[in-house]
Amino acid sequence: MQIDAERLSTLHTSKLEQLKEIASEAKIPRSGSVERLRIRLIQSIIIPEEDLSWEGIQDISNQQLSDLLKIFGIKSSGSQKDKRQRIWLHIYHDPKKLTIDSLTEMNRDDLHELCARLEMPRSGNKTQLVGRVAGVLSNQEGAWGRIKRSVKRGSSSSAPAPRPTAPIPPTSTPISTTPTEEIIQTNMEEVNEPEKEFVEMISDEEEPLDQIMVEETKPLTQTIEVGAEIAFREVENREAELRSLIRDFLIIGEQSPEDIAAFIEDLNPRGFDISHNIVKEFVLNLIQEMAQRKEKEHEAQSLLPGSWRERQAIRRFEEERGELLDSLEDILISSRGDIPSARMAFENFAKDTGLDLELPAISGRVHGLFDLQISLNDMEMDVDPVAARRDRAIRLLLRRVDEIDSVAKSTLERMEQQIEALERIVETVIRRNEGKFTSLEHSLMVRFLERRGWDVNHPEVRPRLIAAAGVLAVEMGYISEAEMPTLPGQIALDPERVSDVVDTLNDVLESFGKKPARTVEELNEIDEEDIDEMESARKTLDSADAILDRLRQLGQEGA
Repeated sequence: MQIDAERLSTLHTSKLEQLKEIASEAKIPRSGSVERLRIRLIQSIIIPEEDLSWEGIQDISNQQLSDLLKIFGIKSSGSQKDKRQRIWLHIYHDPKKLTIDSLTEMNRDDLHELCARLEMPRSGNKTQLVGRVAGVLSNQEGAWGRIKRSVKRGSSSSAPAPRPTAPIPPTSTPISTTPTEEIIQTNMEEVNEPEKEFVEMISDEEEPLDQIMVEETKPLTQTIEVGAEIAFREVENREAELRSLIRDFLIIGEQSPEDIAAFIEDLNPRGFDISHNIVKEFVLNLIQEMAQRKEKEHEAQSLLPGSWRERQAIRRFEEERGELLDSLEDILISSRGDIPSARMAFENFAKDTGLDLELPAISGRVHGLFDLQISLNDMEMDVDPVAARRDRAIRLLLRRVDEIDSVAKSTLERMEQQIEALERIVETVIRRNEGKFTSLEHSLMVRFLERRGWDVNHPEVRPRLIAAAGVLAVEMGYISEAEMPTLPGQIALDPERVSDVVDTLNDVLESFGKKPARTVEELNEIDEEDIDEMESARKTLDSADAILDRLRQLGQEGA
């Protein structure tokens, strides 16, 4: 590849103002940052004949990709796929805008397009697409978007090195009359191709040592960071534990890049050395794999068995379901809240029973049992005792609230809205009276509320208030159940119901041969002008009391 090395060096070492002058002379747009302008100038002035569209990049050979990367002044090592990804990112994207954090703001179509250009699978949900693109960006971090410092300083040339001339091999043929220049040219063409790898190695070795250390310590490359191999082997040995942690992480739903990054950071307290890029890349790939696995397991739940092996495995699972559930309770108790360890133990138990966990239909069912049990346990633990006692008090306050007048109803509804304040009042009254909640404390609480404008002495409000306060006192541990005031039973003064009771009691008296008491009809014959409604009710109740007295006397006589 023939290029103007001197002009390329000028573009590499020039500052923004100088690059803008060059762009003006070449009639090239001057907008953008210094790196974007440098890329545009190199593409237009140094290699104008190269097709650097995505389709064109796919047709470029490995050696040509290395030469182009050196021309742009960025890292030139790695696999051919890495080089294609790097040069495409360098030309068409800004590293300040295309970051792992920015991926979550993209829609699925944009992520789908990125995966296609980066030669990654395009199937799956948004989380999986984000994980794939994030993996590439992590792998290519620092390798694109900005020229190497050594190139910018002009301390080393990034242009493709000229091909060295091989010595002329000895020959026994007679000397020809052909000019010497033609012989040398022929020999150069013969040895040019075998020397490509040798020339590339020499060119790479010319880079400064500090630049090599910066650029080559990336995951999935030939150079591994110090201590990274040990950390990577340790993570591989704990892969089962890591998969269990990832399963718990994926239960939440779709994960953003921030969630993924936070999850990886949380692995450090568990003993995973995630300071190395190769370890992070391994975790990202495992997250992607587990997400695809969970998707297959979910699909298998709603499908019929697709093979004889799967059918028999499902039958085996149903036979062992009871034993699995019994063991799961013991495992959760022994794990003492360590869910990932419990999941690993449960999975190992399932394997020991002969279940084929390689099938998504079986592994999905096994982990589904585990997740269901965890959810049930969480529901039991998530019951808020504060909310529970307040709810119980509110139920007492609003008991048969539709049967009372509007004034009392309004007061009780106001208490419901301010149940927290009522709870604090009850607690204060009890604590100031040495943990007692007798009639004295009841009156103190009522007077306190009355002074603040509450109509709590209403006959329908006070008993409900005292009963609700008793519930709060018991639930807070100040008094016992035996000391708790209860809501008194009430007799509705309904004439029809009272008449039914009186008639029933009169029938009992007649069965003993006694004269029945006056009935409601007899009481109604009394001059209604001389008595009011309250007197009528009182006499009706007196009639019922008389009947009860006669029954009591009959019981004593029989004894």
